[in-house]
Amino acid sequence: MRLLAVVSFAASATLAHAAEAFTPLLDAKLSQWEKWLGPVHRAYDVPGYVRGAKAKDDPVLGLNNDPLNVFTTRQEAGETVLHISGQVFGAVTTLKSYDNFHLRTEQRWGVKRWEPRTNTVRDNGILIFCIGEHGAQAKYWMRSQELQVQEGDIGDWWPLAGAMCETPIRTDDPVKKQIYDAKAPAKTVTARVWHGPDYHEKPSGEWNTIECFALNGNAVFRLNGHTVNVILNSRYREKGSTVEVPMKSGKLQIQSEAAECEYRRFEIRPLTAWPADVAKDLLTP
Repeated sequence: MRLLAVVSFAASATLAHAAEAFTPLLDAKLSQWEKWLGPVHRAYDVPGYVRGAKAKDDPVLGLNNDPLNVFTTRQEAGETVLHISGQVFGAVTTLKSYDNFHLRTEQRWGVKRWEPRTNTVRDNGILIFCIGEHGAQAKYWMRSQELQVQEGDIGDWWPLAGAMCETPIRTDDPVKKQIYDAKAPAKTVTARVWHGPDYHEKPSGEWNTIECFALNGNAVFRLNGHTVNVILNSRYREKGSTVEVPMKSGKLQIQSEAAECEYRRFEIRPLTAWPADVAKDLLTP
């Protein structure tokens, strides 16, 4: 076995993981977050919201302006639960930036769906390495790497606003054109990579445990204790540029994307080396 060439370790690093305590990021007032909401879909009215001549010209609701209560919290069994209605596309964003971390949370689906996704699978996402301006991607999200949270597809990777990476993929499926496969060679990717074939999502309404291990611009996505995707050499290009810029740290975002969704136990801790059970997923035959 050998380590993928794009994964580098400091000379002193080992595969042991320092079990530092997690820091919880959710509280009743979302004191560690800010809200950003994009344009309101034309199926819904908001008092005082003035639309543009065309849908593409509709203004964003913007920073910390949430008149429809898209993001709220409640206490359940002594824990803070983040409720996302999904009615307006946007995100909550951490006030701090993070690099080299182990992120862990629990997620479950609600029932409600909104335009323009009333007849499709429920969708959401956790964005890492978020940098730049709010709304860089379609007026809704920052430049980032997305750990997709979608019914049947938790752990897909999406690049937002010019992000890119390498990942081991196979390309033999005509629908799922790029599928994570730990046994495949790593290739540069700039479009969606579907999660691996051994899938572990729980039935709708039950809590899923989602984890992201990020170290030196590489990341492992895990669902209920199983690796479902890997991204390597995270970086981005500005539109029209050929210059690639490393993308190893940034804020975190949790999306609102037309579906009711909840999170609890959203917590983070520093990562100085890959845990042994995660490191094996960065090995090739």
